[in-house]
Amino acid sequence: MSRILIVEDEPAIQAGLKANLEYDSHEVFTASDGEQGYHLLRSHKPDLVILDLMLPKLSGYELCRRVRGEGFHGPILMLSARSEEGDRVLGLDLGANDYVTKPFSLPELLARVRSLLRNAAEGREDQRRLEEEVRTAFDVQQRLFPCERPEVAGLDYFGMCRPARGVSGDYYDFLPLASGKFGLLLADVSGKGMAAALLGASAHAAVRAHAPAADANCGEVLARVNRLLYETSAPDRFATMFYCVYDPATRVLSYANAGHVAPLLIRRGESASLFRLDSLTPPVGLVPKLELSQRSLSLTPGDTLVIFSDGLPEALNESEEEFGDTRLEEALLHLPQSTAAEFCKSTLELVENFAQGSRQADDMTIIVAAVAGDSGRHAY
Repeated sequence: MSRILIVEDEPAIQAGLKANLEYDSHEVFTASDGEQGYHLLRSHKPDLVILDLMLPKLSGYELCRRVRGEGFHGPILMLSARSEEGDRVLGLDLGANDYVTKPFSLPELLARVRSLLRNAAEGREDQRRLEEEVRTAFDVQQRLFPCERPEVAGLDYFGMCRPARGVSGDYYDFLPLASGKFGLLLADVSGKGMAAALLGASAHAAVRAHAPAADANCGEVLARVNRLLYETSAPDRFATMFYCVYDPATRVLSYANAGHVAPLLIRRGESASLFRLDSLTPPVGLVPKLELSQRSLSLTPGDTLVIFSDGLPEALNESEEEFGDTRLEEALLHLPQSTAAEFCKSTLELVENFAQGSRQADDMTIIVAAVAGDSGRHAY
């Protein structure tokens, strides 16, 4: 049984519609003016609204505009003596699903009600299935993220991901290598949601397949992933990737950056300084062949590597102002001493507090890896 709200100030039409809809086993609520209709809609959340336009206190147009703005998604059938094309266009543009003019055929109107309710029920079922698929995809994706953090001598590391839409186009990974070296990866797939997550899963599998044999040859890993994505994905699908390998025996970090936002290396001495590990090649999946390009640098005790996706600096507040690179750098330099896990959490909280009240537009992912000081303690 569906719940239907009739907002109609002509008593005869209101009574006739109510009787016929109740005969069809619907639960019916009625209102004779726009304000009453608005409050009944808010309190009863009907499955369908039949809405007159020329109403006392609040017009049907304004009522429709208001409830659509407040998130009511149920079907609205406008019923009016106003039959000009402009009136119909306005009503539909404001969010009505159908528009019937008076005088009307009762059988046709009831058929339109049945059609709207049927379509709404099918839409709810489609939404339920989609939400179930997203939950399943989320569970699968969570299993792709590293669930264990193997101990790496002299290195404290951690990663976190905050998806924007249930499933993420970002992903990160930790890869212990047979040589004793340790790989860290962060990728950001173009787009968001399910499509990005699927491409991310393919890239994840490719990196896992090629990284062990490549050892510290980071550029080779990204070149192989590039070839796979270029051959198997649409031209507008690509991913930025930062892949690095740390050798705990020598403290040498080798890295390849394929179009990814430049990670930050924080070096703390008498005064803290920042270094960016800039992109060396285009993103993976854009060109047929990716150049084998990588660099190496020696880390020192107290160094902290921060790898992140562009969802952090590009986060917007309610004024459409970006968090920005400068604000992020200042935040990283002045965060209190902590573990890698606390450093990740604190950074994301800073960005989220800045963007409070604004919908998260992009996935936000961060990896922090810190080299122990000479005393064995980590300095952030």
